[in-house]
Amino acid sequence: MVLSTRTKLQGIIEVDEVMIGGKATGKRGRGAEGKSLIAVAVEVKGRKTGRVRISKISDASSESLKEFIETNIKQSSAIITDG
Repeated sequence: MVLSTRTKLQGIIEVDEVMIGGKATGKRGRGAEGKSLIAVAVEVKGRKTGRVRISKISDASSESLKEFIETNIKQSSAIITDG
């Protein structure tokens, strides 16, 4: 459940995606069945972690990630990715 009063993340934000799910025999990474692709955004607060946003996404395309970012991160923020 999402609070209607929650605000978007702001400042320096680290964004990445991760596969979550059980270990499938003979299959690894994105090719394995039964796994979900999750987008994660974390506020960077010096050496600490700030607020976090997590959402299941359909794929790792730029469109899916852009939608996640626009929904969860304030426009003036600096975004750090591994890509």
